[in-house]
Amino acid sequence: MSMTKLTQRGVGRRVGAMTAAASFLLFAAAPALAHSFLVDATPSSKDHLDALPKTIKLKFGAGVEPAYSTLSLESGDGKVLTKGAVGKPETPRELTLDAPADLAPGRYVVKYRVLSQDGHIVEGNYEFFLDAKK
Repeated sequence: MSMTKLTQRGVGRRVGAMTAAASFLLFAAAPALAHSFLVDATPSSKDHLDALPKTIKLKFGAGVEPAYSTLSLESGDGKVLTKGAVGKPETPRELTLDAPADLAPGRYVVKYRVLSQDGHIVEGNYEFFLDAKK
Protein backbone atom coordinates (compact mmCIF):
# COMPACT_ATOMS: atom_id res chain seq x y z
CA MET A 1 0.00 0.00 0.00
CA SER A 2 1.29 3.46 -0.80
CA MET A 3 2.13 6.02 1.88
CA THR A 4 -0.56 8.42 0.54
CA LYS A 5 -3.37 5.91 1.11
CA LEU A 6 -2.15 5.18 4.65
CA THR A 7 -2.02 8.92 5.43
CA GLN A 8 -5.54 9.45 4.03
CA ARG A 9 -6.90 6.62 6.18
CA GLY A 10 -5.26 8.05 9.30
CA VAL A 11 -6.65 11.53 8.62
CA GLY A 12 -10.12 10.13 7.95
CA ARG A 13 -10.10 8.18 11.21
CA ARG A 14 -8.96 11.23 13.20
CA VAL A 15 -11.67 13.43 11.66
CA GLY A 16 -14.29 10.78 12.41
CA ALA A 17 -13.14 10.45 16.02
CA MET A 18 -13.12 14.23 16.51
CA THR A 19 -16.63 14.53 15.04
CA ALA A 20 -17.92 11.80 17.34
CA ALA A 21 -16.30 13.44 20.37
CA ALA A 22 -17.72 16.87 19.50
CA SER A 23 -21.21 15.40 19.03
CA PHE A 24 -21.02 13.65 22.39
CA LEU A 25 -19.93 16.83 24.19
CA LEU A 26 -22.65 18.88 22.52
CA PHE A 27 -25.46 16.51 23.49
CA ALA A 28 -24.06 15.74 26.94
CA ALA A 29 -23.98 19.46 27.77
CA ALA A 30 -27.55 20.12 26.57
CA PRO A 31 -29.24 19.33 29.94
CA ALA A 32 -26.90 21.75 31.69
CA LEU A 33 -28.13 24.52 29.41
CA ALA A 34 -31.77 23.93 30.35
CA HIS A 35 -32.28 26.58 33.01
CA SER A 36 -35.53 26.57 34.94
CA PHE A 37 -37.56 28.99 32.87
CA LEU A 38 -41.26 29.26 33.65
CA VAL A 39 -43.28 27.07 31.27
CA ASP A 40 -46.73 26.98 32.89
CA ALA A 41 -48.61 28.69 35.71
CA THR A 42 -51.97 28.57 37.47
CA PRO A 43 -53.31 31.19 37.31
CA SER A 44 -51.67 32.12 34.02
CA SER A 45 -50.34 35.45 32.89
CA LYS A 46 -53.10 37.93 31.99
CA ASP A 47 -55.85 35.56 33.24
CA HIS A 48 -59.14 37.11 34.31
CA LEU A 49 -60.57 34.99 37.11
CA ASP A 50 -63.90 34.95 38.92
CA ALA A 51 -62.24 33.26 41.91
CA LEU A 52 -58.64 32.64 42.88
CA PRO A 53 -57.59 28.99 43.17
CA LYS A 54 -56.48 27.88 46.65
CA THR A 55 -52.97 27.28 45.36
CA ILE A 56 -50.77 29.18 42.93
CA LYS A 57 -48.72 26.65 40.95
CA LEU A 58 -45.69 27.37 38.77
CA LYS A 59 -44.03 24.78 36.54
CA PHE A 60 -40.51 25.25 35.24
CA GLY A 61 -38.58 23.74 32.33
CA ALA A 62 -36.07 22.03 34.63
CA GLY A 63 -35.82 21.07 38.28
CA VAL A 64 -35.70 23.74 40.98
CA GLU A 65 -34.44 23.83 44.56
CA PRO A 66 -37.44 24.75 46.79
CA ALA A 67 -35.27 25.56 49.81
CA TYR A 68 -33.56 28.33 47.82
CA SER A 69 -36.58 29.53 45.83
CA THR A 70 -39.30 32.07 46.58
CA LEU A 71 -42.75 32.79 45.18
CA SER A 72 -44.79 35.80 46.23
CA LEU A 73 -48.21 37.22 45.51
CA GLU A 74 -48.47 41.00 45.53
CA SER A 75 -51.36 43.40 45.15
CA GLY A 76 -51.40 45.81 42.23
CA ASP A 77 -49.81 48.49 44.44
CA GLY A 78 -46.88 46.23 45.42
CA LYS A 79 -47.99 45.03 48.86
CA VAL A 80 -46.77 41.48 49.53
CA LEU A 81 -49.82 39.37 50.41
CA THR A 82 -48.11 36.01 50.81
CA LYS A 83 -44.63 34.61 50.24
CA GLY A 84 -42.96 31.20 50.24
CA ALA A 85 -42.44 28.19 48.02
CA VAL A 86 -43.39 24.57 48.49
CA GLY A 87 -41.87 21.84 46.35
CA LYS A 88 -42.25 18.08 46.39
CA PRO A 89 -39.59 15.51 45.45
CA GLU A 90 -42.03 13.73 43.10
CA THR A 91 -42.56 16.97 41.10
CA PRO A 92 -39.12 18.66 41.06
CA ARG A 93 -40.13 21.16 38.36
CA GLU A 94 -43.11 22.58 40.29
CA LEU A 95 -43.48 25.06 43.13
CA THR A 96 -46.70 26.05 44.88
CA LEU A 97 -47.85 28.87 47.11
CA ASP A 98 -51.04 28.94 49.18
CA ALA A 99 -53.21 31.84 48.06
CA PRO A 100 -55.08 34.09 50.49
CA ALA A 101 -58.80 33.31 50.64
CA ASP A 102 -60.22 36.82 50.80
CA LEU A 103 -58.80 38.83 47.89
CA ALA A 104 -60.70 41.80 46.51
CA PRO A 105 -61.18 42.23 42.78
CA GLY A 106 -58.15 43.80 41.10
CA ARG A 107 -54.72 43.28 39.59
CA TYR A 108 -52.27 40.87 41.23
CA VAL A 109 -48.63 40.05 40.51
CA VAL A 110 -46.91 36.71 41.00
CA LYS A 111 -43.15 37.06 41.43
CA TYR A 112 -40.67 34.21 41.46
CA ARG A 113 -36.98 33.78 42.12
CA VAL A 114 -35.85 30.18 41.80
CA LEU A 115 -32.58 28.33 41.98
CA SER A 116 -32.33 25.81 39.16
CA GLN A 117 -30.84 22.43 39.90
CA ASP A 118 -28.09 23.44 37.45
CA GLY A 119 -27.13 26.27 39.83
CA HIS A 120 -28.56 29.24 37.92
CA ILE A 121 -31.01 31.74 39.41
CA VAL A 122 -34.08 32.56 37.33
CA GLU A 123 -36.48 35.32 38.29
CA GLY A 124 -39.52 36.94 36.78
CA ASN A 125 -43.10 37.98 37.32
CA TYR A 126 -46.49 38.08 35.66
CA GLU A 127 -49.88 39.55 36.41
CA PHE A 128 -53.41 38.26 36.51
CA PHE A 129 -56.76 39.85 37.35
CA LEU A 130 -59.45 38.92 39.82
CA ASP A 131 -62.71 40.21 38.38
CA ALA A 132 -65.69 41.45 40.36
CA LYS A 133 -68.31 38.76 40.98
CA LYS A 134 -71.40 39.20 38.85
